[in-house]
Amino acid sequence: MLNQGSVWIVTPSSVEAEALQGLALPAPLHRTGVGALATLNTLWELWQESPAAGLLVLGIAGSYRRELPPGQVVRVRSEIEGATGRRYPRRFLPTSPALRGKVPLAWENPSSPPSLDLPAVTGLTLPLVSLTPNEVRYWRRAYPTADIETQENAAYFLFAWSRRIPLLVVRSISNRVGSRRWDKDLALQALRTFAERHVAPICRWLLASAPPPPSGRTLGGWGL
Repeated sequence: MLNQGSVWIVTPSSVEAEALQGLALPAPLHRTGVGALATLNTLWELWQESPAAGLLVLGIAGSYRRELPPGQVVRVRSEIEGATGRRYPRRFLPTSPALRGKVPLAWENPSSPPSLDLPAVTGLTLPLVSLTPNEVRYWRRAYPTADIETQENAAYFLFAWSRRIPLLVVRSISNRVGSRRWDKDLALQALRTFAERHVAPICRWLLASAPPPPSGRTLGGWGL
């Protein structure tokens, strides 16, 4: 096992943590909680105990795209924090830098192990799960490049960006966003299979290669 705190393997919920139980993971598995606030609080508490050299995120997500069906495992290359701003009936205006300071609302994370052959996607973090067609249409109109939706990814990206540590976020698709039918068992089994095969080399890559941390970027269309 790697030294405590060298690489954190994290997952949002007890459901995902239970799916990974029994695997011989090369680093401790931490459950950070559902939602961005719980995630940031847990990560900060862990950092106070022992800073990390890298962060590997394993979880499930909803998909906006038919090409990403349940059971598909993806790597999150770009992430958008989608709900910080002003909501109008037919558009969303992100908070400007003049009001939020230096903290970005979107990040790029292009680095990944050369041997990791996963679709690279753009994630959208929202505080609530989009459950209705109207909600899906609203957020797709606001962020047309988004491929998946979660409630935590932006917190992982923000933390890695602020602490200047490398990050790899992997999600297994559990449902179409807006659908009440979730193929959770399929998604969790795909996540477990991925972890069993790839987590050890990913942890070695995070430590040995020291890839750059996520970088903040502007949100297209607003220059924010």
